[in-house]
Amino acid sequence: MQMLVKDNAETTTGTIVNPDGSVANRPTVLLTQEEAELLRTYKQFLQKRGLREALYCQSCWNGEREDGCKAFVTSDQIGIFCRCTMRYFKGSTF
Repeated sequence: MQMLVKDNAETTTGTIVNPDGSVANRPTVLLTQEEAELLRTYKQFLQKRGLREALYCQSCWNGEREDGCKAFVTSDQIGIFCRCTMRYFKGSTF
C-alpha cells in the first residue's frame, strides 16, 4: 500500500491491492483527532487487560460480502481496512 497523507489534511491518495494483486479502489474516510484518540485509548485498554479486538464493517456485513477488518495503530497512524472502505488517521494522538 502506498499513501501520501499530510497531518490533519483533507486529501489522501493511496493504492490498496486485493489478494490476487489487482488494485482495489476503496473510498477513504479520514478519522478526526477525537476519533483517533478514542481508538488509541481503546487499544491501550485492550492490551492492558489481555483482550483482542474484533472489528466488522456494517456495510460489508449488510452487503453480504466477506466481512472483517484489518486494523493497525502505531505512534503516528491509525488505519482500519475492510472490503469497501479505508478509515485512516495520520498524526499524533498523545
